[in-house]
Amino acid sequence: PISCNNIPTDTAPHYTIAEFPLYNKTAVVDYAPWTAEKDTKQIFTESNGGLYHQILAIDPGEIFVDVGANIGQMTMVGLVSGVTTFAFDPLEYDIMKICSGVNETVKRGHTQTTENLHLFRALVGNESQTNVSITRPDDAFGKFEQASLFANTIGVARKPKSYVKEYVPMITLDEIIPPHLPIGLVKIDVQGFEWPVVQGMKGLLERKAGYPRIVHYEEQRRVTLGAGFKLGAVQAFLEGYNYTCKNLGNDISCKK
Repeated sequence: PISCNNIPTDTAPHYTIAEFPLYNKTAVVDYAPWTAEKDTKQIFTESNGGLYHQILAIDPGEIFVDVGANIGQMTMVGLVSGVTTFAFDPLEYDIMKICSGVNETVKRGHTQTTENLHLFRALVGNESQTNVSITRPDDAFGKFEQASLFANTIGVARKPKSYVKEYVPMITLDEIIPPHLPIGLVKIDVQGFEWPVVQGMKGLLERKAGYPRIVHYEEQRRVTLGAGFKLGAVQAFLEGYNYTCKNLGNDISCKK
């Protein structure tokens, strides 16, 4: 895992305060400058809390797994909830933003500890590899949330002048998540790479107890097909493990 003490400081933070009054929790997220204004506030109630509230409702003895953490919108909620949180993202920029949010959340007194957060700069997939490449738009363009293993799935209205590759290890959830920890929720948002992620968590899904109660993942037609995978394959795979799935638009939530 990465220690945020060793991550460079964000010199241009764009903090957003996320408040969850139903749970009396507050987190600070350091958004990218192309997605949010500085020093804004978001209040999440019963009507718009959605997945955030599901994270906050995880039982204290369970864990939250955030695959494709981006800048940490969900990771920060796991942090302040107090549940053990495993967060994965391959981009150097995203890791910096996550750590910036962690440090600011602590500084403002919204959490007393970060020991429940285990942060990894890695791609999650179906096998272990020491070096895989992630393609993202160039620094001048931004929009790094569109980064992907597959350049043709990067969806931006106008194209950047160039693309940049970052090289990181690929790991599987089965090798990282300790076998004794029950799992409340796994969130997967990886730009079309969802199928390999679930292939690398068969051991978690096969557990007799402590298996993921909720698997929440993104599936966009253009991105999934562009990555070379079949629409509906992840859902069918999870249903084979007796999950019941519900389509929420671009997201699918499967529960057991």
